[in-house]
Amino acid sequence: MNQTLNKIRSILSSPKNRPKIFYAAAFAPFALIIYSYIAWPFDIAIPLYSFILLLIKESKLFSHREASKKQKPFGLLMMIASFFVYFALAPLFPDAAFYGVANYSVYILGLFLLFFEVHALKEAFSPLFLIVATLSASFFSDLVEPFLTPYIPNLVALIVTIIGWLGIRATVSHGDYTLIMMQTPHGSVVMAFIWGCVGFTSVLLFSIILVVVLFEEPCRLRTKMLWAIAGILGMFFLNIIRVVIVLLTDYFYGYEVGGYVHYIIGYVVFIAWISIFFYAFSKRQAKMLKKQKMNQNSTLAPLR
Repeated sequence: MNQTLNKIRSILSSPKNRPKIFYAAAFAPFALIIYSYIAWPFDIAIPLYSFILLLIKESKLFSHREASKKQKPFGLLMMIASFFVYFALAPLFPDAAFYGVANYSVYILGLFLLFFEVHALKEAFSPLFLIVATLSASFFSDLVEPFLTPYIPNLVALIVTIIGWLGIRATVSHGDYTLIMMQTPHGSVVMAFIWGCVGFTSVLLFSIILVVVLFEEPCRLRTKMLWAIAGILGMFFLNIIRVVIVLLTDYFYGYEVGGYVHYIIGYVVFIAWISIFFYAFSKRQAKMLKKQKMNQNSTLAPLR
């Protein structure tokens, strides 16, 4: 028995095996959450990217010292306790899943404390933030929905005004739902504008990615804030354009085509804006870095 335990201990403590064990232990419950709660394949993209980022950081992560003997039991205790988080959440959130994002957050924190010194958490901030924040996006969206829903009629009024500028007349009805009604060449079209149409989740996901990218960049805080404001406002206005495009498609091509466009355009707009925004940001950063190197070279150049 002691021989078996010693063998297991030597396998677990082996420098060669530690990364494999760590990533396997981190990915197993993560895969369970994805299987249970993510219905559309696109929704897996950001959490999966975060795990790839965690893999890329392997050398930096495992350059940190191993957790102390006093810290390891605390990390293991957090991992075990993570499976009982449901019982603390259930009285406050009756719809809470038995094993969800809250459980995984406690679990992954315990896993890091089991493997590494506390300072290693800094290296892991970006991937961990992406995983936890992305998987929590729908929960946070549901949390703010009651507070922002009263402003939906104002947003709808703006959208109706925009399509009015394009020569399309629409009327709005307010009841249990805000309805946009149009008389099109194909007949009458009624579109219910609900919380999901606002595009809050896409703004939230964009903000999550933005936090990670700006955290990794060494530029000034003022620069980060300006780019963050520009990116979030851009995402907000693109969501308005997204709804306008859906209404235009309904008007000119009919409800069926409009329904198909409505299904895919959110993903298209989201990916397009992320690509354009971060391409512009990376070009700006490359230009600034080149300028800094030129200034350093001119400063270090020998006098003739």
